[in-house]
Amino acid sequence: MTDLDEHTAQPDLIATHYLTSIDEVTEHLRAANQLGLGVRLRSYLEADEEGEALVEHWEVELLTSSPLVDAETEAEQEPVADAS
Repeated sequence: MTDLDEHTAQPDLIATHYLTSIDEVTEHLRAANQLGLGVRLRSYLEADEEGEALVEHWEVELLTSSPLVDAETEAEQEPVADAS
């Protein structure tokens, strides 16, 4: 078994964008796809200015190529199917 980190170079980060609407996220993802760039997308919640509600935000990282996910991390993120 080979170690992924030893033999595979991870892509370089080009830019990070912090977005507030899903339309902006979609636009950035389409543009990255057209340019052949990789992306890493995260969503997070922040309290609004009044502190009364949570607002969803997105972080889009543009990368020189598609990021690789090791099998262990990928397995943790996959939903478990109900066997019953």
